Amino acid sequence: MKKAVGEKIRRIRESKGFSRDTVADEIGITHGAYSKIERGESDPNTQRLEQIAKILKVGISDFFEDASSWLKEDSGKYGYATKTEVENLSRLVNALVKEIEKLRSELTEVKHTSGKKSKK
Repeated sequence: MKKAVGEKIRRIRESKGFSRDTVADEIGITHGAYSKIERGESDPNTQRLEQIAKILKVGISDFFEDASSWLKEDSGKYGYATKTEVENLSRLVNALVKEIEKLRSELTEVKHTSGKKSKK
């Protein structure tokens, strides 16, 4: 159970864009101690869970969802995405937009060039 709670805390933290170190600093424990919570190596007390939930702006019960709801989350349309995943997707979309603009520009040049040849 410790491992499942730690995993859920980690997933929520990542989806909110917080680093482990930030959460550890906010609740006043060492980075190593917080890391052990997420890895399921230590069992946080109720007060510690309340602190983590408050920082992540979720209810404590969100840390105790059963495995079937996790599976739904993974296979559903809308799951948690980390800040890094969103940033990577944004960079990819921006690169694609630039590539499309480049192709449009090249296509316009080809149309103008072929139009001049056919008028002669």
